[in-house]
Amino acid sequence: MRRWWLTIVAPAMLAAAAAAGCATVPPAVPVVTPDGVRFTVVDPQASSVALAGSFNQWSVSAHPLTRGRSAGAWSVVVPLPPGEYLFMYVVNGTQWISPPLAEDYVDDGFGAKNGVVVVRPGER
Repeated sequence: MRRWWLTIVAPAMLAAAAAAGCATVPPAVPVVTPDGVRFTVVDPQASSVALAGSFNQWSVSAHPLTRGRSAGAWSVVVPLPPGEYLFMYVVNGTQWISPPLAEDYVDDGFGAKNGVVVVRPGER
């Protein structure tokens, strides 16, 4: 797993949000909860954000994220069985965004990176 980048990317994202005058919301790796996997992304300028991935046939409408109360944080909880899944965020219906934080990354074949989330047996 490539977690070394958390020490570089996360502080840079927090500094950018603070410089833009946003209340800081820390970026988050997808988190396994009892209800499913919580995906969170921060984009204060977005009017909509969706989660597309191998678990929903890369649908841009199956899993819309809900805007939080602070600093443009968007999130959704998706019930996923144990396995490894690829995902990206889709902003404003057309802009595919590589996850700023993920457990790992793989090339998407189009010049960007898919995030990887792993749900291990017994985590849910």
